[in-house]
Amino acid sequence: MEILLTAIIISPLIAAIAGYAFRSKSAWPHLAGSGISLLGAVYITLEVGKEEIVLNYAGLNGEAFKLLASFESSLLSLVVAFVAFAIFIYAKGYMHEENGKKWFWPAISLFVAAMQLLVLTADWFMFITAWEVMAFASFLLIGTWHEEKNARTGAVKAFLQTRVADIGLYIGIFLVISQHGSLEIPFEGEEKLSLFASLCLLLAVMGKSAQVPLQSWLSAAMAGPTPVSALLHSATMVGAGALLLIRIFPLLPETALSYVAILGSATILLTGLTAIFSSDIKKMLAASTSSQFGFMLLAVGLGFPGAALGHWLAHAFMKSSLFLGAGVFQHAYEGTNYKKLKGGGKRFTYVFITFAIAGISLAGIPPMIGYFSKDGILASSFKSSEIAYIIIALTGAFFTGIYIAKALNRLWNGHAEEKTVPKKLWLLVGVTALVAVVLGGGFILEKLVKTAGYEFPKDKISKILGLTVAVLGLVSGWFFRNSWFPKSASAWIQKNYKVAGGYRQLIAMPVLKIAGWAYSFDRILLGFVQGIGNTGIKFSGINSSFDHHLLEGVKNIGKGIKQAGGAGRKWQSGLVHKELAITIGVMLVLLLILTASIFTI
Repeated sequence: MEILLTAIIISPLIAAIAGYAFRSKSAWPHLAGSGISLLGAVYITLEVGKEEIVLNYAGLNGEAFKLLASFESSLLSLVVAFVAFAIFIYAKGYMHEENGKKWFWPAISLFVAAMQLLVLTADWFMFITAWEVMAFASFLLIGTWHEEKNARTGAVKAFLQTRVADIGLYIGIFLVISQHGSLEIPFEGEEKLSLFASLCLLLAVMGKSAQVPLQSWLSAAMAGPTPVSALLHSATMVGAGALLLIRIFPLLPETALSYVAILGSATILLTGLTAIFSSDIKKMLAASTSSQFGFMLLAVGLGFPGAALGHWLAHAFMKSSLFLGAGVFQHAYEGTNYKKLKGGGKRFTYVFITFAIAGISLAGIPPMIGYFSKDGILASSFKSSEIAYIIIALTGAFFTGIYIAKALNRLWNGHAEEKTVPKKLWLLVGVTALVAVVLGGGFILEKLVKTAGYEFPKDKISKILGLTVAVLGLVSGWFFRNSWFPKSASAWIQKNYKVAGGYRQLIAMPVLKIAGWAYSFDRILLGFVQGIGNTGIKFSGINSSFDHHLLEGVKNIGKGIKQAGGAGRKWQSGLVHKELAITIGVMLVLLLILTASIFTI
């Protein structure tokens, strides 16, 4: 059993390592890795109905790393594996004629391995590892087509914005570990976290789940291949933030829950409006993703993590189906702007039908899965008895109907050219697998959530009102036109409420300015250090020259003395007769000099 639990993570990881090692463009090893992960997840999910599976292995400071397969974690693992496998099948066709396959396939397998580790781990060290590996894989995947400027800037923006938020993750987890004295994730406990620790973790969620005001990175990430958008940015990575809140819900104090609800409410409305006014189908779906995760945060903040979990499960299938459908139209008409896709639904009728099913499910129309999950969210707001949250939840449901119907209208009305899509069968198989769950998954959703140990709220009034606003939203969205509103207002909303220049002016440019100042200071410091070094070299040269000449002079003096001594030694042979002759000779010379001096006087 432990081998199967490990295989869920290891099989896509091995595929990723092999892809990087051999630089292969083939999709088959990655399909195999994803398939093995899915089989392992299916078996583990069936087995944990009997008992939980715990796997300990070498850790840090005497504490073991831990994998935990409870019903909740194994269910999440199964959803990740199923969605990933369907998207891998789709990507086999989607990437057939695209560049960057040798970068794409290893990175997306690496991501799946990291996401599986995140949902199955029971210790903070491996949780952080999985969280950061997902971010790195996301950066690589968004930049798959790095030769394009939008892909490069989108990858950098996503990486930087989520990194800023991850400061909260590190501080928050450090405080949790300090409080509980263990690396083990405390899934329950009577002792609540401090408000500061809770808000730090909420900051991390804000970045990962693209909540206001850190939501703009998600639309920029749409520059990557559509399978990336479907897997990372709707079904899994963006969901990691919401999952963190669901897991630590028992530890959050009442005050922190209020902040969670407020943040979710703001995101529901603001990003819902962004989706409505969007003129690009993928950016609409990105804004919708932020809004839907806002619903999940609202449910957690109101005290119903089970409703958030139910919507998380449903959203993974609905939104990935929508992204894959949008990808077919993008492939056919080489763009994602509504103007390019106008009437494309008539040319790709089956894909349009699957898109419509997933879309009206997201809007909350029965009997699709979204009807049941959205009802849980609305029931949460009604049970809270807070009129503001009830209005926000209903308004968000109304907005969902508008942007879905608007997209359906643009895809259906118009006269698009007849187009062909390479490897279309692979695309359709992937979409069909996901849409099948959208159609039938709602009937078991509540049971799954309850089996995982959560309450799934219900309310008759919310059910009726939710269905009413969903229908009204769909009807309104079919006739909606951006031209009904001032261009300045719609442009501001489309650009994610850019204030004072937005991300570029408030974050990117200041960071670049600071980097420029740091570079200038570094150059000045380098010049100063080099100046001191050059001066030292010059003094060293002078000293070297002085030493050279002084030593040379001393050497010459010594040489002269040596030569004089040598000459003198010739005169001092030690022979008596020779020494006597020299002495007489010298005396005669002196005598001659003296005589000459006398006569001169």
